[in-house]
Parts: sequence; C-alpha cells; structure tokens
Amino acid sequence: MTEIPLELLSFLETYSRFFIIGHAEPDGDCIGSQISLARFLSRIGKTVFLRSPGPFRRPEIMEYEPSFASRIEPELKTSDSAAIVLDCSTIERIGPLAQDIRGLPAAVIDHHSAGSAFGDVRYIDDTAPAVALLVLRLIERMGYTPEPDEARLILFGIATDTGFFRHLQTGTSEVFKAIARLVERGTSTREVYTMIYGNRTFESRKLLGALLARSELHFDGKLIFTYETLEETMRYGIENRDSDTLYQLLQTVAGCEIVVLLREELPEEGADGPVCSAGLRSRSDRYDVGTVSRAFGGGGHRQAAGFTKALPIETVRSELLRVFSRMLT
Repeated sequence: MTEIPLELLSFLETYSRFFIIGHAEPDGDCIGSQISLARFLSRIGKTVFLRSPGPFRRPEIMEYEPSFASRIEPELKTSDSAAIVLDCSTIERIGPLAQDIRGLPAAVIDHHSAGSAFGDVRYIDDTAPAVALLVLRLIERMGYTPEPDEARLILFGIATDTGFFRHLQTGTSEVFKAIARLVERGTSTREVYTMIYGNRTFESRKLLGALLARSELHFDGKLIFTYETLEETMRYGIENRDSDTLYQLLQTVAGCEIVVLLREELPEEGADGPVCSAGLRSRSDRYDVGTVSRAFGGGGHRQAAGFTKALPIETVRSELLRVFSRMLT
C-alpha cells in the first residue's frame, strides 16, 4: 500500500475549486471515483465541477451522464481552481480536457503503473485494485468517513474493476476490510451488484447470444475470440452491450486463458475507413494482455486491457492472433 502523499493533502487544502476529471470511455471505477470524491469535497466546503470526455456507453453508468460536462469553460478557471485527474495513466486519456486544464495545478490519483507521468502532485498505487479504493483511503486519511451515497459509489467502483471481486488474489484482505467499512456506512453488495449487472434488456441477452455463438477457439483452446459487427450495434443498441458478462462466461471455459472481443465502431465524423475496438482479458497473471494492448497503442492492466485502431476487424484479428501465437504456443 502506497502512503498518501502529504503534497496531495496540502493540494486539497490549498485550493477551493476543483475540476474532477476522468478518462475517455469511462467505466464504473472512473465514474464512481469521480462522483464520490466530488461529493466528499463538496461536503467539506469545496466547489466542484465534474468533467468527462465520455462517451457514457456502459449501461451501468448512463444515468450519471447528466452530472458531467465534456469541456471546461474558460470563465470557470480562477486563481483558486485546480484539477484532479482520476484513473488516467496518460494525459491523452482525458481527450480535449487535456487542453482545458493547461495552466491549472493538477493532481493525479491512479492505480496504473504504466503510462506517462503528468500532474504536479501524484498519488499512484498500482497495488490497489481500483481508484475508488484510493478515494476511500483519502477520505479516511483526512479524518472523515464516507456518507452512504459516497460509500455506495466507492463500492460500485471497486466491484467494477475487480469483476465483482473475482479478480482478487491472495494478499488482498485490505480490500475486504474496506468493503466492510463501506457496508457499515449504509451500502450493500446486493445493491451494487444490481447497479452493475441488473436491469438489462432482453435485447442485451440476444446480442450476448450472438457473440457466444460465433466464438472461436485458438491455440488448443487457450484463446477464445469473438466479435460484434456495426450492424449488430445499430440493431441492438450500444446500451445493450454487456462485455463483462461475456468475459465471465468465456473465461469459465476449461483451458481458456485469454478472451479477445473485437467490435466495429462508428468512426468519428470526417474519419476515413473503419474503426475497431478491442477488449482483452486474461484469466490469470500468467499472461499479460496489458503489454499486448500497449503494443497496439492502448492501455490497461495485466489481466484487462483494450485499444482502438482505425482498421477493419479482420485485420486486427489477424495481427492479434499473430502476437498471441508467440505467447501461447
């Protein structure tokens, strides 16, 4: 466990207005960390502004989108303003907001060991399974306990990045002690499980069935590959994607070590050619998909990573299989 830098505590004391910023394609840990920290800082008398480059595509976070703006208005930046960037290993991950925070003092709170260092103050702990856990530590280090809503969002973040705790290994008792403290503050694992996995549509199950039906085994079953077409995305809707359930199901296949999910994406306006996103999951520490992802310009962890390329699915599939052939054969 990395100690909270005294410089961060001083940073929070010094400034009175904070822009709380997260990465592009936010997930539950990013959003849960941002909102819980923002609510805590507001509770102790600070002025906060939530900012995210979006998009809010994951069904479990869509309800929070109205709380965020995508840019920082120049008139909001005052002499007592600062930025806090959460869950980002490189400044590029916050998109246009990187330009917006120029000239502002910035603190970074993250649990990724890779990436390019940025920010004036950094609290990085790559042993933490989620940034939300670092937010809890910060609140407690400042002498407070989370309010029930803050506790629920922190637990939401931790549960998201740990795959509802299934990715945790030995030596992680501190995480469960933290969860016990959050439950004492008025949340529950049942409530958070419903936030993450509940209330899915029938269409989401049909899409999941299509992805399972076309799954392919490679390298004697060590790798399972599947993909989603743009036509399916348009038919079923982005909000009906359920990657985590897909990964859960495929990772339980005997002999499976790595799962690869490719998706055709809508290219940005003016872009020329197809765009493909990739999600990579490893069942254990034995295989590092984060290294593979970074080789393709992406990022992530040893067991969970992803990237986006302006290439067709079949091209990315071929390149990934070539890379994984060296790892798995």
